[in-house]
Amino acid sequence: MKKNIALGIAGLAAVPAGVYFAFTFSDNEMGADKTNKDASSLEIAAPIKYIATNEERVTAERDVGEISDELTLITRMVEMSLQKVNIGGENDTPPEIVADSVRRIQMTKGNIFYLEQQVDSIEISRNTKNSAYSYESILDRWLEGNFDNITDETEFLLSLVSKPYGIYDGEKVTEKSRIKEQEYIQRYFEQNN
Repeated sequence: MKKNIALGIAGLAAVPAGVYFAFTFSDNEMGADKTNKDASSLEIAAPIKYIATNEERVTAERDVGEISDELTLITRMVEMSLQKVNIGGENDTPPEIVADSVRRIQMTKGNIFYLEQQVDSIEISRNTKNSAYSYESILDRWLEGNFDNITDETEFLLSLVSKPYGIYDGEKVTEKSRIKEQEYIQRYFEQNN
C-alpha cells in the first residue's frame, strides 16, 4: 500500500514536469516557425499606407489647387470622381451644381493623397454625421483603389452641395466602363494609361 502511494505521488509530480518539458520543447522548436507565420499574416492583414513622393505632392498641389474650405474640398472630390462616373447619361457633362467651375482632375494616388492631407486643415461643418461617407473614409478607399461605391460616394458628395441641403435629386450617377474611363483620361489628360 505504501508502495502504491509513493508511486502515485511520484506519478503526480512527473506529470507537471512532463507537461512543462513538452510545452517548453514545443515552444522552442516551433516558436520560430509560429513567429514567422504570425509575422507573415500581419504583413498580409496590415494595410500599407500610401505616401506620395515630393514630385507627386508638387504636381498634386498644382493640379488640385489650394483647398481653403469644405466646399472647395467637396468640389474637387466631385471633379476627380468625374473620371469614374457619368452624371446624367453616357456623356461626361457635369451636373449644374458644379457646371460653372468644372475642372478635370485626374484620379491619381498623388492627387487623392493631397486631398486627404488637406482635410485636417479645413473646418468641417457639412459632413458631420455620416461616418461611412466621411471625407477621410472616401479618400482612403480611393487611395486603396476601391471604387466599388463610387456612384454612391459621388451622390453623397453632391448632396452636400445641393439644395435642399443633404438631398441629391439631380441627374443619375452611373459608373463609367473601363473603356469610357480610358477615353476620358486620354481626352482630358492626354495619357495612355
